[in-house]
Amino acid sequence: MIVLFSSMALPMLAQTPKQADSAGRVSAPGRGSSAAGQTATAPSETTYPLDSFPDFSAVMIGSRAEPGEGISQGHIYRLGRRMRMEEPGGRGYFITDLNSGETYGILEAGCIHDDHPYIRAIPFHVAGKADATVTRAAAGKETVDGHSCQIEDITVSSPMLANAQKMRMWEAEDLQGFPIKIEFVLPGGHGPTIRYKNVVLGPQDPTLFFHPKSCQALPQEGMASPAHKKPPV
Repeated sequence: MIVLFSSMALPMLAQTPKQADSAGRVSAPGRGSSAAGQTATAPSETTYPLDSFPDFSAVMIGSRAEPGEGISQGHIYRLGRRMRMEEPGGRGYFITDLNSGETYGILEAGCIHDDHPYIRAIPFHVAGKADATVTRAAAGKETVDGHSCQIEDITVSSPMLANAQKMRMWEAEDLQGFPIKIEFVLPGGHGPTIRYKNVVLGPQDPTLFFHPKSCQALPQEGMASPAHKKPPV
């Protein structure tokens, strides 16, 4: 159980801005333009794009902890500020409060509790979100897995983060802008890539997010701060 929870969340992500329309959506630089070599428009402070999707379910492929194109798969569900994430090995599931980062793991061996978000809650959970500054910039258009996508570069800065977190999101036009592909941009270049498939937008069954009130606490000794510890690989 400790091994499973050792990959719980860390410093998070960032954005760069686009021009927002009346619905708060960011416009793309030009239809039919390619993402490759596209010059981003000037960034501006705005809201975090993933906050636009408070209720959905999807299959998540990869995670912040896997290098390159991840291969682990598991269902994820969101209902407001709670997320349920199936453990890819089929041994249980985790529920993370996106406000506090508090997580409960309901596993075959029992229930455990930790003060950090589960790794698969990233990038929906962002460290220090209340104090975060988010910028977004349009970066072209591309088709991914049959979805026509607007591309955004996102940067999140926060006192909780040692460095600004940067991501590139491919936002599917037929899914109200839900990002079906997210790439983490690291100082040395491209980082882990997450994909989402079988996305269903809308309210989720509240019973999916129930967990025991009392669970075994995960030992904290030797664990790094969630804003600074290195993601496991």
